[in-house]
Amino acid sequence: MRFLLAALCALLMVAMLPVTPATAQSGSSADFDVTKVTPSVVGGGSPGEVVVSGTLTNRSGRALTGVQARIERGTPPTGEPAVQRAMREGVSGITEPAFSPVADRLEPGQSLPVQVRIPLTGSNSLQLSQTGVYPLVVNIQAGRSSIAETQFLLPVTSLPGQPPMRPAQATPTTLVVPIVDTPRLEREALPGGRAVLVDDKLSTSLAPGGRLYDLVQAISDSAPAGSSLGNALCFAIDPDLLITAKAMQGGYQVRQPNGALVEGIGRSAADLWLTKLRQATTGRCVIPLPYADADVVALGRAGLDDLVNGAMDGAQLLSAPDGLGVEPRDVMWPIEGALADNPVGDLPSTMLLDTRAVNVPAGSLTPVKLRGQNRTAIPIDPLLASALDPNRDTKQEVTEPSPPSSGALTSQNALGALAFRATGGYVPNATSVLVPPRRWNMRADDLRGLLTGMSKLDADGLIRLTALPSPNPATLAEADLTYPVQAGGSEIPREAIDKLAAQNFRVGDLARSSESDRAQTVSPGRVTTPLRNGLLHGVSSAWRGNSGAAEDWVRRATGPINDMLGKVRIEEYPGTTNRLSSDSPIPVTVVNDLPFTVGIRFKIPTVPGVEVQHDFGGGLATVPANGRRQFMLEASAQRAGRFMVDISVTADAGTPLGTTKRLPMESTEYGAMIPWLTGIAGAVLVLMSVRRIVKKAKARRERTAAAQKSVAEAETQPLAHAVTSSQPEDDRDQR
Repeated sequence: MRFLLAALCALLMVAMLPVTPATAQSGSSADFDVTKVTPSVVGGGSPGEVVVSGTLTNRSGRALTGVQARIERGTPPTGEPAVQRAMREGVSGITEPAFSPVADRLEPGQSLPVQVRIPLTGSNSLQLSQTGVYPLVVNIQAGRSSIAETQFLLPVTSLPGQPPMRPAQATPTTLVVPIVDTPRLEREALPGGRAVLVDDKLSTSLAPGGRLYDLVQAISDSAPAGSSLGNALCFAIDPDLLITAKAMQGGYQVRQPNGALVEGIGRSAADLWLTKLRQATTGRCVIPLPYADADVVALGRAGLDDLVNGAMDGAQLLSAPDGLGVEPRDVMWPIEGALADNPVGDLPSTMLLDTRAVNVPAGSLTPVKLRGQNRTAIPIDPLLASALDPNRDTKQEVTEPSPPSSGALTSQNALGALAFRATGGYVPNATSVLVPPRRWNMRADDLRGLLTGMSKLDADGLIRLTALPSPNPATLAEADLTYPVQAGGSEIPREAIDKLAAQNFRVGDLARSSESDRAQTVSPGRVTTPLRNGLLHGVSSAWRGNSGAAEDWVRRATGPINDMLGKVRIEEYPGTTNRLSSDSPIPVTVVNDLPFTVGIRFKIPTVPGVEVQHDFGGGLATVPANGRRQFMLEASAQRAGRFMVDISVTADAGTPLGTTKRLPMESTEYGAMIPWLTGIAGAVLVLMSVRRIVKKAKARRERTAAAQKSVAEAETQPLAHAVTSSQPEDDRDQR
């Protein structure tokens, strides 16, 4: 019993694992990269055979001999789960035509082009007898061993020479075209500086043959503006990519691994691509993504409403004359098509949401009104999303380019899934919205094949190409948001967002402390907005599940912030000592190298013995744009001595500007001790004077008393004694 339970658990665990399409069997010794399937949609005017073209590569360590191939057909799926299995799992062929020789010998590492053909009907064919969506398997063998296997869907709207089998109602269909890349702009070209990119990979992607170039070029070629297919397309553009391409267009530098800067090589490629993008989007539906495809859900959970609103400001960049000059739709396509309950910020009125992110009936594709909000949700067709993204429901769903290999197979699966949606999987009163992966990795020929196939399905009456819906919330049923657990688990981590929030406070403090200068044409936003946008790189969808990369981009964004805040500073002090008296001002010069006026506050820690008044009445002191201003800080010394006073300036809310300067000061004043010393000295003098007077008075009294005593003694002597005493004097007179 325990063994059976363990086996059952193992089977359940395997069933829960995400599946990815295989281009070769597990353990196969060769790869077959399909580059084209002709026709992509079998219809009345199609040739009588299917041709699969591609490249066969021997990736084993031995030579492969007797290489041969054939195309097998599987059973047509009858439900959406069966379509999913046909796209992602192995399909057993029910037809076994003869093998065709491919090569006598294929050495290790050798590649060669291969074309495998199979008739639609007749003997040794696919044995098609009716319309439908058929899974096909390309089986390649060496001898009797299978070395590679590839599968895809083939829609058949009619057999050759017969009219198409039209459904009762065509399925309204629209396609979103994502124009998104990974953040690469480390520093915008702020006043006085040049743009810096972390690498030069974008120059390749924007050049002919590159991923982003091919997307735009294929749309222009196969779905020009004004055509029925062109009107059914809607571009989803990351404003950060537009800003990065414009920075490259103006000349830029590239950061090397050792930190050095070199000139970028993609200036002309960026110029060409921007021109083609403007032409391709003129008169079209355009959806602005959040700047840098930021994780607005994670920002909202952290209470950073201002950053959410800042991320949504990218629509202005698309509509600006020096941008694309288009009027974007008020639509948002959040990461993984999911939005948290009670979203914060000024978000658009319409959301493109995954059906798992909104509580709608199973299989429903009808727009709904989000409960408690004046917003509508347009469901993304999950079957088509799965067909367009082989990485769907994996960790690479958002972060990596997809499809990772053959775009031709992805195109075929999308056409097959779309044909099934229009027939066996029809959903009434709904538009099938095809939403590819964000970093759509389709070669130009593969995308042209998809667009041509969609036009064929439209012409055969299976689908009706239409614009992205604009639902009226007053007419819709209500539904609740249901944020998927998987989406929450891959959000940008809170640690990275906390670091971002701290830097965003510094940028906001500078913005709130600044104002435009009449003599300058640069507003504070010309500096602070790029600084904020740089921080949004740290919450890009590219870093979902990668906290290290998110924090690294926050660190990269901190450098330009420090540089801009450092442009407002106290001028270097010459080093002489300020001599203070009891009331002596300190001259301090503040320099502002920013092209707008900045309000500052002085910050001076308390120093015993010195008082400095620097509040300027409680308001901000202003320093003009690209100028300087001298301030006289009133200082008072309470005692003599040498002092070191630290002086710095901050923005309104305390963000430091520049660095702290230490000013040496010296005072010979005694300050408040002088009156005390004077009083004491005066008191001592008075006491000394009193003492002298007392001594003199005492001495006078003593002399007077002595004289009075002598007189009294003389009066009491006998007369004889008096005569005797006078005799010698008489004798002297006689002589």
